[in-house]
Amino acid sequence: MAKNKRPVKSEEHAARGRLLGAALDIFNERGYAASSVREIVKAAGVTKPMLYYYFRNKEGIYTELMTKPFEVLEKILEETAHEKLSARKRVIRLFDRIFLLFMKNLKAARLMYSIYYGPPQGAPFIDFEGYHLKIREVTGLIVKDGIKSGEFRAVNVDTLTWALIGALNFVLEEQLCQHTPMVDDKGLSDTLALIFDGVAPSKSKRKR
Repeated sequence: MAKNKRPVKSEEHAARGRLLGAALDIFNERGYAASSVREIVKAAGVTKPMLYYYFRNKEGIYTELMTKPFEVLEKILEETAHEKLSARKRVIRLFDRIFLLFMKNLKAARLMYSIYYGPPQGAPFIDFEGYHLKIREVTGLIVKDGIKSGEFRAVNVDTLTWALIGALNFVLEEQLCQHTPMVDDKGLSDTLALIFDGVAPSKSKRKR
């Protein structure tokens, strides 16, 4: 009997994944408000009861799509905040991991931006700003550590934090453009290096 259960579990997992993928594509193509459960299950090749079983409704599948990447983000922030590395390396590592997460969830990011910057379309509320504030909070914490240790000059914490996050946001948003991105993770690293060199004590500006 145990052997017979494995294919069923595998098939259910695959069906769940198809539902998420289909919903994400349809939400991006038609917008959340104009998308229907009927369209989603048809594209996924499953029945409505299966969607209801996993997600209850359209709101549930949208919430799943939006919150899962942020759960990973929270883990990244927790792990990076107090790593035993220099402040410079911690920021670079944090932003590298955020970039990779963003690229892995590019379609979800595109949907998030359309909901956040455009009409809400009746979509369930997701605290996008809260996650952005968490990134700022951890980046600011690392900046403070860098100033306290003498790794950075005694510059304004908020100004340096915003400069770093501004570089990150520009590179992330560039990946959403229809044209080939003009800058990638390598460009982000180069930009961060330039910022860090600018706030390093004079004798260490050439160090990495």
